[in-house]
Amino acid sequence: MLLALRNFRQFIKLSMAYLYKNNPLLIFVNTISTNVSDVLSSQKKQKIAKYRLNHVKYRLYQMEQIIESGNPYNLVEGKKLDRLQ
Repeated sequence: MLLALRNFRQFIKLSMAYLYKNNPLLIFVNTISTNVSDVLSSQKKQKIAKYRLNHVKYRLYQMEQIIESGNPYNLVEGKKLDRLQ
C-alpha cells in the first residue's frame, strides 16, 4: 500500500513537471493570438502584394516600350516604314 502511494505521488510530480514545461492552455492561447494577428495583418499583406505586382507590370510595360522604340517596323516620325525594305 505504501509503495503504491509513493508511486502515485511520483506520478503526480512527473505530471505536474510536464504540465509546467508544456502548458497546453498557454500553447492554446499563443496559437489563438498568432492566428488573430495573422488575420488582422492579412489585408496589409495583400495590399503590399498588389503593389509589388503592379510595379512589376509597370516595369514590364516600360521594357516593352523601350523595345518597341528600337523596332524599325514602328511608326517613325509619323511615317510607316515599308517592311520589304
